[in-house]
Amino acid sequence: MSLVTESTQQPAMPGPYKIVAATSFGVFLSALDSSIVNVSLVTMKDNLGVTMAAIQWIVVAYLLIVTSAMPLMGKLGDRLGKTKVFQLGMLVFISGSLLCAISIGLEMLVAARVFQALGASMLSANGLALVTYFTTNQNRGRAIGLNSIVLAAALGSGPVIGGVLSQFYGWPSIFLVNLPIGIIGFLVVQFVIPETDQVKETKFDSIGAALFFSFLFLLIYYVTVSPGASIGVSVLFIEGILITLFAFIIRESAFHSPIITTAVLRDKRISASIFSALLAYMAMVPISFLLPFYLQEALDFNQSMTGIFLMVQPIMISVTGPIAGFVSERWCARNQTVVGLLVQLTGLVFIAFAIPNVILMALGVAIMGTGLSFFSVANGNFIMTAAPKRYMGVVSALINISRTTGFSIATALVTTVFGLFFLITNPGAITSGPLFVTSYGQAVELTIWMFSVLVIIAAIISSLRGLNPCEAERNNKGISIVSTDQTPQQ
Repeated sequence: MSLVTESTQQPAMPGPYKIVAATSFGVFLSALDSSIVNVSLVTMKDNLGVTMAAIQWIVVAYLLIVTSAMPLMGKLGDRLGKTKVFQLGMLVFISGSLLCAISIGLEMLVAARVFQALGASMLSANGLALVTYFTTNQNRGRAIGLNSIVLAAALGSGPVIGGVLSQFYGWPSIFLVNLPIGIIGFLVVQFVIPETDQVKETKFDSIGAALFFSFLFLLIYYVTVSPGASIGVSVLFIEGILITLFAFIIRESAFHSPIITTAVLRDKRISASIFSALLAYMAMVPISFLLPFYLQEALDFNQSMTGIFLMVQPIMISVTGPIAGFVSERWCARNQTVVGLLVQLTGLVFIAFAIPNVILMALGVAIMGTGLSFFSVANGNFIMTAAPKRYMGVVSALINISRTTGFSIATALVTTVFGLFFLITNPGAITSGPLFVTSYGQAVELTIWMFSVLVIIAAIISSLRGLNPCEAERNNKGISIVSTDQTPQQ
């Protein structure tokens, strides 16, 4: 056997609430810095004396590295210990944040964001893995539900915190705020979370890691930066994406200690869950990306009013997350994910019909957020319970990748789809007045309808996922869905 654990001694089992509290600092920071910067880009552009196209690299560089490096950092967590890599990620992240704050030019700032993103990838890849490792089937759903609150709070509060800090204290403050939070988080993890077992491998698959990094990097770069590229450039990107993907699959099939074993990739429970999550997150983008433009350009909302509207979804996720976690411990994940997706679909349809009534649109967003919460918590619980323990870090990274990749791909698609519909609904290219508002709303509505199809596909895929081991065992024995297993997953 090429894989052995360093020790058979099981670590102490901190309570699920302690685990979530300890990891929440890192989870919060890594998610926060994917959204806190956006509202300050104009200020940073003016201060650094660069163009808007150039300043976007502050966002793009972070997204590229976080997504591309996550599987590698998850693998390192499996090999070296998840707690150790999580803490190292915290140190790298706060160091990168300090470098961002003291940057004197765009080049230094982008380089610091890359360094910061490496730390964030360690935090994102190993945060959920730690929660899974130190919880049981009996309490894991609640822990993941609480973890979803932290994630929603970070994504929802990022623009608000960024706007206040940059307005009153300058843009470096949005990076300096990470330092005290990160230091406290590092110390809390040090005293609360013991080290996990390490997976020893005869040789690290450096070629496989490079191929998978290249595949993700090319994919995210293309959909983020080059959607308007020429046909020739697009062909080169697509060829590069396919070549690196196929080379990675071939490498992993033959290598004895792969980055991601093909057995995990072939597992219908895991692959179906990750793909349904990708589609569910893609369907969110017309709301999170397109509605703010509609509210401000067509309905004359200011930034504050738009921010309040956008807070509806993270608030609903925060409220329903623990409930979804409690239900996921007692109900088959296949049923809960399908129901969650159908509720998300109901919210999207409600929004499409409600345009331009803002109050009804907000109600639709609340419904959509509730459905997404029930889906994502049950989906995450299901995947991590089904994941082999020695690949827990990598699978945790894949869950996060499904979210970031879904957002990236859908952002490029929604821009194109909306542009086409707006040409149809506004053939005269009117730029103001009632006809402009009406045609804008119709284009948004058609875009939402188009992306709603993704939720239907996700629900079909999710219904075919099968059962994870503990669910299958409960079905066979006809016992309560609450497991009595009190040891970390083997």
